[in-house]
Amino acid sequence: MKKIVITLLMAFSLCASAPIAFSYSTESAMYYNEGLDYYQNGEYSKAIEAFKSSVAKDPTFVDAYYNLGAIYEYLKSYQSAIACFSKIHKLEPKDSETIIKLSELYSKVGNTEQALFFINKIQPDDQFYPKAKALKAQYDVNLQREKAKRALSNINQANELNKSVINKFSGPTGIAIDSKGILYVASYTDNSIYKVMPNGQSYLFSKSPMLGGPIGLAFDANDNLYVANYDKNNILKINRGGQIFVFMNKIINPYYLMIKGNNLYITEQGNNTVVKYKLY
Repeated sequence: MKKIVITLLMAFSLCASAPIAFSYSTESAMYYNEGLDYYQNGEYSKAIEAFKSSVAKDPTFVDAYYNLGAIYEYLKSYQSAIACFSKIHKLEPKDSETIIKLSELYSKVGNTEQALFFINKIQPDDQFYPKAKALKAQYDVNLQREKAKRALSNINQANELNKSVINKFSGPTGIAIDSKGILYVASYTDNSIYKVMPNGQSYLFSKSPMLGGPIGLAFDANDNLYVANYDKNNILKINRGGQIFVFMNKIINPYYLMIKGNNLYITEQGNNTVVKYKLY
């Protein structure tokens, strides 16, 4: 195959000798030689048209396809370059240079899977195998990155679809859900507790003067709500009727609450301890 090599220096040049007598049609060879002349004069658009005319007259003219693809690649018209080298691959399916070129072009357009498809065609006994092996290693890394990006994008999209925002609180901290599926939210800044119904509507549940910096919330088996009253150093208990009581005193800066069985667990930030209290 008489291939014209593009060298990227200050300007790119086709390494071509004087016009050669080809086994192709006379008209095809004429357009081919015109393409060389246009190229050497820096008239790349005209060179492209000439090479296109050449392959139109003779669709088996491999050299014309190669030069056309090389110019497209230089101009970063990678999809057009892929089309040209794909034509060569159909005409000469075992040509390793064409296979590697297609692999490189698919990589440039971000299609790593197709780049791997072509590079895997190069066998260990091929003279170009060392280059193919190096490219494959690079593509494998790129493919893993692309898969990670797609996975993250899918997660983000799923999160957006499944997310709903309830924003009627001031400094929301602890949350807990009762046996009916109603969500309760401690609002630290305005010393309030809100409840959010399954339909998303929220209501003020308690704004007692006994509340002072509510943070942690937890329900027991009887739907009694326990509140870590951070600023007042105590634990409050609110029954199902909404009555509020001081349940425990002298808990310094209670923060997180959890109920497991008959036990209430309290993180006491002021003393750097965890308190366990038996409820029943």
